[in-house]
Amino acid sequence: MGIPMLASQNVFADTLSTYTVKSGDCLSVIALNYGESLDNLRKANNIWNDFIFPGQVLKVPVADSSTTEQSKPTPIKYTASDLDMLARLITAEAQGETYNAQVAVGAVVVNRVKHELFPNSISAVINQKTNGNYEFTPVLNGNINKPATESAAKAAYEALSGIDPTNNALFFYNGTTPKALTSPQPVSIVIGNLTFVYLIKN
Repeated sequence: MGIPMLASQNVFADTLSTYTVKSGDCLSVIALNYGESLDNLRKANNIWNDFIFPGQVLKVPVADSSTTEQSKPTPIKYTASDLDMLARLITAEAQGETYNAQVAVGAVVVNRVKHELFPNSISAVINQKTNGNYEFTPVLNGNINKPATESAAKAAYEALSGIDPTNNALFFYNGTTPKALTSPQPVSIVIGNLTFVYLIKN
């Protein structure tokens, strides 16, 4: 089903338009179709879940490409299942940590999806095995199957929209990096009890 054109309301110098939800629509597709981040669409409408209904009128931010295009975070494509899985992983890995740490955990997964050395989808990255071992402990012990917290769900939205407190880190550890590693890994940032690092440099 095609998505009709937005009707501008000329609100705040044309910074907002409206879109009437049609049957089969979802927020991520609407955001993608109009070149806006999912996070900005959620913030404009104060919607932090995926429940929208036909006839609902959404506010759609219209970015000024001449001033904001370069600073816009880069989102990735994902499904509702990916979003839920990432939120559950964040819950299992970072429950009790600050919200910024939760976003950072989600960002590591997103960064792996974007990186050539890792699988190219959220679910594949989270379920990846290396030498027969799961990359993420909650997948092994089953904690990933527990429901996501509200803050983890919001953190997942942020990470998927391109927000990255780690500046492209690909790993994280609870505490410092393990001493068993043969080479030191360059640390990106430490947030609470979590240490975020880059690939080992050769």
